[in-house]
Amino acid sequence: MEDNMKKNSPLNNSIYYLKNIVKYDRIRMPGVILTALINAFDTWFIGVFAIKVIVDALLDSFDFQRIIWMLGIAVGYKSVKLIYDSFWSYYVRKSDVKITTGFQHVAFKKAADVDLQCYDDAEFYNNYVFSIQETASRPILFVNSFSQLFQTIFTISLSGIYVLFNDPILLTFAILPILGDSFIRTKMNKARMERTNAIIPESRKVDYVKRTSYLRENAIDIRITNIHVVLKDLFQNGVENVIKIYKRFSNRFIGMYFLSDCLTHINNTIVILYLVFKIVVLKSLTAGDFIAIKAAIALVSSNLGKIMERVQVFQEHSIYIERFRVFCNYKNKVSFGNDGIHIENSSPWELNLNNISFSYDGKTDVLRNINFSINKGDRIAVVGKNGAGKSTLIKLILHLYDPTSGSIQFKNKTITEIKRDDYLALFDTVFQEHNSYAFSLVENVTLESELTDEQLFEVQNIFNTLEFGDIFDDESNHKLMLTKEFSNNGLILSGGQNQKIALARALYRNSPILILDEPSSALDAISEHKLIKNMMQVAKSKTVILISHRLSSVRDADCIYFIDDGQILEHGTHDELMAYNGYYHEMFKVQADAYRD
Repeated sequence: MEDNMKKNSPLNNSIYYLKNIVKYDRIRMPGVILTALINAFDTWFIGVFAIKVIVDALLDSFDFQRIIWMLGIAVGYKSVKLIYDSFWSYYVRKSDVKITTGFQHVAFKKAADVDLQCYDDAEFYNNYVFSIQETASRPILFVNSFSQLFQTIFTISLSGIYVLFNDPILLTFAILPILGDSFIRTKMNKARMERTNAIIPESRKVDYVKRTSYLRENAIDIRITNIHVVLKDLFQNGVENVIKIYKRFSNRFIGMYFLSDCLTHINNTIVILYLVFKIVVLKSLTAGDFIAIKAAIALVSSNLGKIMERVQVFQEHSIYIERFRVFCNYKNKVSFGNDGIHIENSSPWELNLNNISFSYDGKTDVLRNINFSINKGDRIAVVGKNGAGKSTLIKLILHLYDPTSGSIQFKNKTITEIKRDDYLALFDTVFQEHNSYAFSLVENVTLESELTDEQLFEVQNIFNTLEFGDIFDDESNHKLMLTKEFSNNGLILSGGQNQKIALARALYRNSPILILDEPSSALDAISEHKLIKNMMQVAKSKTVILISHRLSSVRDADCIYFIDDGQILEHGTHDELMAYNGYYHEMFKVQADAYRD
């Protein structure tokens, strides 16, 4: 990944970003260039040319007609520019949405496609977070930077040509200050970088306190403990250190600004004396020339200084763009094929795990030599202690990871040969960690909008099965938002209710294989027993893989696999494992005794 970061120069990254912007809006960049040219011409025409004409007309026998003509041209030009600016401003607002939406669509689509293991890669995850966050603002900042750069170039060109035609020597006075100023700016940029690096750790303290203070899960601790005192001290410490850092660097910046201003004033004085010499002694300039040339030199000089800043901004953009490119160009390591699969309701099938081993870090195996088969209609349970590797096994079955060794086959095809969408469509999954979203209650189940009455009826039946149907008593609840993210009237669900939403979502999709990874962890034992019983009844036409550490919930499974330390130690029915008097029997007895106590 670091190699990728070195391959692309700021120029290449800018071209890459421009191509995408043009793809999302073909008019924007030509419009940016035209607008920059109009604005640069406006600055030069009003501030240089028009002033020269009017001043010379005033001093040349008060040529009133020439003054009126110039004022008329200036007013007419300004009126046309005002109309153009209004139309362009309106277009830009629409264009901003099109461009940011385009980049966000690419980022979100890629985020949904990358390997799950990317979340374990700190560098990639940083690029991922960076890309998602920056797509909301970076494209528009980039476009605005181009607008400023073009306007600066056009302003330098127009004013420079004017000075060149009047007195080429004067261009030297426009360029000289930049040489000294560039040295000072280099020093200032270095100092700013040092200051930023010193501030970042302190700013993180401040940001952490801000973030911690408004998170809902911290609200109770903040109110019933003294954690608010610790947070306040951390916040105050961060702020005080930031102030100290600014003070420490302030003297350096003051000295450099003073030196820069001195160079500018010396140069301006020399320019004025030279122009006065040409007017008074050589009599080769008019008063209008004096004002216009002085203004043109100031425009060239100031914009030459700005152009360095404009170019440096693109170096900053390049850092963000590079991260975006690395993220978007990531090639998935989890491999899928091009073969489709078709399952008829009556056709048998088999999912085989053949000598599977897996390691997250390439060193320590989380799973070792896993072998078992799942046939259509089976009720399979995988049990064991926390951390035994149960959830990792499910991720391998779902092909979210490739096994380190061994293979998984479906209908005698290795799953790496099967199309991604076809394979994943086989499964409905409820993980222990599940999410409810700031959508309506029904949309959280269907993940669709504009539902028919039949679909609503189907959702209600599922909720009735999960003993959650009372929430449908009031039809207004169908459209009621979950969470209070967007509405003060939003539903706040308990952990158990949220879990039922996740279960309802899986049942609604109605795929042939239902995977339940600790689906009832937020429920008490009695509620769990009833829920599992009801679910098995609803899922009677499905193949079910149930992960649980509560052994009472898996008694009716066709086969139970007991995993410990990444290995299958025992397998069989409940009665068989209890008769075997091994690990399963011991764990079941401990849990049963705990409930009796």
